[in-house]
Amino acid sequence: MRKLLRRLLPPRVRRPLARALREAPHRIRDFLPDLFDAIRSPRGRPPVPPARLRFRVSGTSSRRVFLDVGRSAAADILRGFEAGRASGRDYPRWLDFGCGSGRISHYLVGLPAVRELHGTDVDADAIAWAARNLREGRYSINASKPPLEFPSSHFDVVVAGSVFTHLDEEPQRAWLAEVARLLRPGGLLIACTHSPNLTFMRPDLTQSQHTALAGCGFLFAPGGGAFNDDGAFHSRQYLEREWGKVFRPCLFEEYGYCRFQDLSVWEV
Repeated sequence: MRKLLRRLLPPRVRRPLARALREAPHRIRDFLPDLFDAIRSPRGRPPVPPARLRFRVSGTSSRRVFLDVGRSAAADILRGFEAGRASGRDYPRWLDFGCGSGRISHYLVGLPAVRELHGTDVDADAIAWAARNLREGRYSINASKPPLEFPSSHFDVVVAGSVFTHLDEEPQRAWLAEVARLLRPGGLLIACTHSPNLTFMRPDLTQSQHTALAGCGFLFAPGGGAFNDDGAFHSRQYLEREWGKVFRPCLFEEYGYCRFQDLSVWEV
């Protein structure tokens, strides 16, 4: 049957159809909870964003996946923060850079260390939802290029979850410089990156791309679609060499972010 469909249907039809078939069980299971969230905010927890916004960040609209990943990511960020922070110092003001619709943010606002949380993202739809529905935190749209609309030395911690995993070298360098501007002296950047071991996610990579990654420790592979379709891969040696020009490394954990991406903490 699959071979027959491949012959009969062009790729532009097959891909959306395959996605719809994969998504159907999640949409059916989550229909009532999503409906309740749309009608009223549930007591005791923030609402969950609608399926279209969940899919943008997760590649699936599953509520369970969205919540589980957000909870796990926040726990890993907190662990990285505790490992990288200076003893006896407060870090009250945080920025969730690339916050989307608040998958991580609504877990961060409950941390004792976080007294003020800002979130920014290029996705205007996601930011509009977060600003309407998340009771704590301040959310704003950012352009695709720096600067952000904050004064220098404004934040104690900048969190970048699954942002640098999609940036080529030029915008990566520009945003690293912007994060350094935004952080107070001694402030922390907590980020995740794709290890070269994760290139299995991109079976379309050519041998020359694999060779380039092995040679310099970095590869940007456009996905041909939305921002999240693009992929960037960083070796630890590359991070220490290039990011170390701007920050002092505090922590590196292979697969330390949701047991998948590499987690690193940097001090400005």
